[in-house]
Amino acid sequence: MRKIIVFFSLLLFSLFVFAQADFTEEFAVKDTNHLLLDVYMPTVTPPDTGFPCFVYVFGGGFIGGRRDEPMMVKAFEKIAERGYVVVAIDYRLGLKGVKSMGISMVNTLEYAIRLAVEDLYSATAYLCKNAPRFHINTKEIMISGGSAGAITALQADYWLHNQHETAKLLPANFRYAAVISYAGAILSRNGKVKYADGNPAPTLFYHGTEDQLVNYNQIAFANIGFFGSNKIFPQFEKYGYSYRFKRMKNFGHEVAAILPYTLDEIDEFYRDWVKAKHKYQVEETWYDPDYKPIAWGRTKPSGLYNKNNK
Repeated sequence: MRKIIVFFSLLLFSLFVFAQADFTEEFAVKDTNHLLLDVYMPTVTPPDTGFPCFVYVFGGGFIGGRRDEPMMVKAFEKIAERGYVVVAIDYRLGLKGVKSMGISMVNTLEYAIRLAVEDLYSATAYLCKNAPRFHINTKEIMISGGSAGAITALQADYWLHNQHETAKLLPANFRYAAVISYAGAILSRNGKVKYADGNPAPTLFYHGTEDQLVNYNQIAFANIGFFGSNKIFPQFEKYGYSYRFKRMKNFGHEVAAILPYTLDEIDEFYRDWVKAKHKYQVEETWYDPDYKPIAWGRTKPSGLYNKNNK
């Protein structure tokens, strides 16, 4: 028994001590919050144009979460090994202390999303300013997240292409290279999701059909709607925008945490949709007839999807 305890103690020690970012820096101070970002660097010599950059926004319902969750940190290190500068950011938690949510509290939800998007924009501006130091190609900055983080990433690109006032925090003429969303949604006050300039970033969607936390379809009242992946991608399809939609049949909100098991697909998306700029439109359904949605928060999604990713 003592040997087992020692083993797990050493395992936890290795997760928290050896899984560390190459840099941790403050990118903004807002409302007395000192916002930090962690940078994980590739070990290879940077190309002349710089490395692609993968920015990750953690989940937690806008009430909690952390940028350095151990399971994700291990994934960040593996992504960096593949030649990306990986950046995990803080953001202000606008729903902290809120007891319940509903369509009647849309202003509260929108406020929380706005804070997160503003902080993502500020982090992006910081990375652009410091791109030479981090060897980042500013034309290849991709944003990603799970749950609240995915909402933030999708909303950030949506507001950018609809000239929302918050987008002024970004450098002039800046555009994200891609969005990778794990169980995300977009809040709209103008009915269906529409991109005014007709040019959203290529987007990779993952969403469980049985997601009860971030709805796979939509929650709408009059012109106000919270649109899940299954209601966003048809607009991409209709207007010829580049996308890949991974429909996870019978999966619930655990899809928000499958990033560590999708590294090969991130590579493929970067290579074909971002680097090669192919105008692909791909819709897929991943289905395991024996799978049952898990109780979110009780079980981690390890082994549920794409077990062969290394």
